[in-house]
Amino acid sequence: MSKLIFPNISHKEAYIDMLEEWKNTEEFKIGHVSPGALFRGENFEEFLSLAEADLIENRRWVPATLFFLTEWERILGGIQIRHHINHPNLMEYGWHIWYGIRPSERRKWYATKMLELALVEAKKLWIDRVLLGCYDDNIASQKTIENNGGFFERYTEFEGKKSRRYWIEL
Repeated sequence: MSKLIFPNISHKEAYIDMLEEWKNTEEFKIGHVSPGALFRGENFEEFLSLAEADLIENRRWVPATLFFLTEWERILGGIQIRHHINHPNLMEYGWHIWYGIRPSERRKWYATKMLELALVEAKKLWIDRVLLGCYDDNIASQKTIENNGGFFERYTEFEGKKSRRYWIEL
């Protein structure tokens, strides 16, 4: 059964396994992996420290919670929920939720399930309307968002690429 879990020291080996798989992808090499918070730090302990610090104050944006999507003891992906988007850049260029599934587990509906579970967590943070987005050419992400009730708002540009903005009412 898939579930969201906040990272802890018991995930070290599973995290390293996931990271090694992701490092072999072109998206990782060019720095276009999501959520970026999944790949911070020089080692697992620093990654864990940064994930814990983000709960209170994210140095760059706003407080955020990172979860692993796990099945048994394997990490299938990660999803980050920003606690709010009351920030000048986030309302235009950012989103509440960023997510990614490890390459070997894509096209198995895990992203849809992970987002469904994250929306429950967002509601616990008193978020009643979630802003999400994806690059225009990312059909899988569009379907993930739409399968979770996302309605298209408009196009925008993010990191020099055409992007789609969606809202989900909770």
